[in-house]
Amino acid sequence: MKTKSFYFVFLFLFFATVFSSCKKTETENPQPFNPIKISFEEYSLEGTACQWKNLPYNNTVIVINNKEELEKYVLGEEDTFPDIDFANHSLLLASGRPYNRVLDAIVNDLEQYTSDKYKLDVELTLSDTAAHEFWVKALIVKKIHHESKVRVNLSAQEKEIVYPIDIPYLEYSLEGTQCYLLKILNSGDLDKCSIKQINSNEELEKYIRCNGDSYPDIDFSKYKLLFAFGVQSGTGFKATLSSLKLTDEQIIEMRVSTESVNFFQVLNSWSFPILVNKSFSKYPVVIYVEHTNL
Repeated sequence: MKTKSFYFVFLFLFFATVFSSCKKTETENPQPFNPIKISFEEYSLEGTACQWKNLPYNNTVIVINNKEELEKYVLGEEDTFPDIDFANHSLLLASGRPYNRVLDAIVNDLEQYTSDKYKLDVELTLSDTAAHEFWVKALIVKKIHHESKVRVNLSAQEKEIVYPIDIPYLEYSLEGTQCYLLKILNSGDLDKCSIKQINSNEELEKYIRCNGDSYPDIDFSKYKLLFAFGVQSGTGFKATLSSLKLTDEQIIEMRVSTESVNFFQVLNSWSFPILVNKSFSKYPVVIYVEHTNL
């Protein structure tokens, strides 16, 4: 009888051990998590008076879940940047600084591959010429935990640069104000031209005058002001900024064309204040004036 009882106790302990072992193994080796594509919407400060600040630029992602956290990384008035519904969404703020300059950064994919781990695929187009020295991408996604980890998977391609490169610019206008830019040449400097590269408000104040008015603000963290001025003798004319290009000699060529419009002997001047990306600040500027007599 004792033998039979001992036999049942032995079987009970054996199966209990086996089931416990199976349960432990199942816990330690969970089923694989199939990656899930996560939809996102890009978030931008472009067109606002704000810009990013305090970013690490180390190819990492910051998970932001409320407005207070967002304000740590935005320079500007809180009412001027686009709202985010943080009750239902999170903002993923990714940034980096590659070995070459960035022409463009594109987010190809965002995947969730465990319950709290994600992978962000970013493709960079790099260049050895004027461009941004860092990249920033901000993505709005459905709410995720603030301690979630988002790994950046970077790929890059070099873009062959074909010179000359057209430089985009914006006209800086004082129209509608009582302000004006000072002449940077004397009236006796006939058939001459000059250019000032202005990189701050302190510099701008040397060349601008206002009669009880204010001039349009310039975001000198993003732009520099090129103020080109010329004095030309002869017949009346009109002037046109025909091109602005970066040459393979790493010089910015500004070409101005003038055209006669009447037969009166007058002294005329022309000026072109334009805004270009701050990344072009290191390049010298040369002006070429081409005159056409009709």
